[in-house]
Amino acid sequence: MKIGIRQRRRRMKMKKRHGRRPRRRRKIGRKKKGERRKARAAQKAASSQNKDDDSSDDELTEKELAMLRGYKKTSDGRTTSYFNREQTEKEKELIGCIKPKKLEEVSSSAPSSTTASPTSLTNTSSVGSAWNASGTTWEEKDTSEWCRACLTEYLKGATAVFTANNAEHSTYVAVVKEVESVTSDASVALAGGKKRYIYDFHTSVKYDVLDDGDDKIASGKLALPDINSATTAEEELEVDISGWTKAPSGENVNPEDAVACRNLLVQHVRKSVLRFVEKFNANF
Repeated sequence: MKIGIRQRRRRMKMKKRHGRRPRRRRKIGRKKKGERRKARAAQKAASSQNKDDDSSDDELTEKELAMLRGYKKTSDGRTTSYFNREQTEKEKELIGCIKPKKLEEVSSSAPSSTTASPTSLTNTSSVGSAWNASGTTWEEKDTSEWCRACLTEYLKGATAVFTANNAEHSTYVAVVKEVESVTSDASVALAGGKKRYIYDFHTSVKYDVLDDGDDKIASGKLALPDINSATTAEEELEVDISGWTKAPSGENVNPEDAVACRNLLVQHVRKSVLRFVEKFNANF
C-alpha cells in the first residue's frame, strides 16, 4: 500500500508541474504535421514531374519503332531485315565486283552419243569441271555407258589359237561369238587432286571352237561374275567355265585338244579385261 501511495503522489506532482506543457506539445505537433504534409505533397509533385520526364524520354521515334519491328530502310529505299548490314562505298571499293560469272560452255562439237564404240572415244575426256580445276573438291562422273561399250568390244576381240601335238599338227581356234548382257556400274571420282576409277561388271560370253576348215567342233559359255576395281592382277580375275553347249565332235577331233583351246581362250579373255582397264584409265 505504501508503494501505491507514493506512486500516486508522484503522479499528482507531475501533473501539477507539467499541466500546461501537453497543450504546447499539441500545438507544436500540429505544426509539424502540417509541415510534414506539405513536404509529402511537394515530394509527390516532384516525383510525378520526374515520371513525366521519364515517360517523355521513353517515347520512341518512328525509326526506333521500325527497328524494334525487325525491319529498316536502306539507302536506296528498300525495306529489309534489321540484321541486314549495308556496305559502305569504301567497303564496296575494297571488295570489288562479286557478280557471278558464267563458266565457259563445253564445245558442241564433242560427240553427244555415249554408246559409241571405244575407237570413237580415243580423245581424253575431262573429269573435273571448270570450277574444280585443282581437283580438291569431290566430283564424280558416270562412265557406265562408255565402259560397257569398251568392255564389249575388247571381249569380242578375244581369240585363242591352239596347235595340237599330233601327227597332223591340227590347229584349233577359239573365238568369242557373243557378249551377253553386261551389268555395269562405272565412274571416275576426283578428290584431293587424284582420280579414282570405280567399276563393277557382270557379264558372260559365248564362244566357238573351230578346226582348220573353220568348222565348229564345239561351243560353250564363259561367265565373268565379278569384274571390279579391286581386281588388278590377271590371275585374280574370276572366269567360270560352264559345260559344253556343244560337246567336241568331228572327224579326227580330240576332246582334250578342244579343252586345251578353251583354257587358252580363258587366258585371252582375262587379258582383254585388263586391256579394257588400261584403256579406261588412259581415257579419263
